[in-house]
Amino acid sequence: MSSQVYAHEIFMFRPLLLALSGALLLAGPVSAQTSPAATPALGWVRIPAGTFTMGCVPTDMRCGADERPRHTVTISKAFELMAAEVTLGQFRAAITEVDPQPVWSTTPDHPVVSVDWDEAVAFCRAVGARLPTESEWEYAARGGRADTIYPWGDNAPTDRSDVANGAAFEGDSARPVRSFGANGFGLYDMVGNVWEWVSDFGGLYATDSATDPTGPATGRVRVVRGGAYGDDAANLRISNRTPNAPDRINVNVGVRCARDVAP
Repeated sequence: MSSQVYAHEIFMFRPLLLALSGALLLAGPVSAQTSPAATPALGWVRIPAGTFTMGCVPTDMRCGADERPRHTVTISKAFELMAAEVTLGQFRAAITEVDPQPVWSTTPDHPVVSVDWDEAVAFCRAVGARLPTESEWEYAARGGRADTIYPWGDNAPTDRSDVANGAAFEGDSARPVRSFGANGFGLYDMVGNVWEWVSDFGGLYATDSATDPTGPATGRVRVVRGGAYGDDAANLRISNRTPNAPDRINVNVGVRCARDVAP
């Protein structure tokens, strides 16, 4: 990836859905509470090493300028990713304070939201993990499929749990995690439900091939991926990237952790 950050004149901000009132929720202090062993099972999935083409696929007519150029990325080492987004129950078990959750969050199995970037990092560290890089996230979201718009292929998503292209979108609430089918790697809700923080600063792609890229060294924004329950289908495309201020609190932004594994 390029080390260039988004310039003001080409800053590609796609507004994130806020609370229905349009208000932001205020963040509170975060501190680690438990050991990884005390946290409800996180459901790790091993993602194999491999090479893929990152960015907007040729059949996708809705690409943003920040999704190009397509470029080859090698993930040189296997890693693990949580099978589903961090739930409210998991977050509460590892962090002493949780910001107020939306009215739709009625069970411990709903994804935790209103988590800023630092809080996402703090949770992952508390469970012995880290945030995925943006390239790891896209590689995992593709689930072994090349050149598809969505994790399941090119068919538009539908809000049904009994079909391969099911996802939570264009609605007013997130669903409990694992409400829809998994992708080819066994990962749930990689698109739809809630946006997910990644570790990278926002930046433009370079044309060169890269191995284990980590994004720009500095920047003003971080990246969220995957789209959310209130978005249209365009935001659920795998290549879609959205910059977000790291201290912003949104009721549709959550987290999914990654961790390194022995060879």
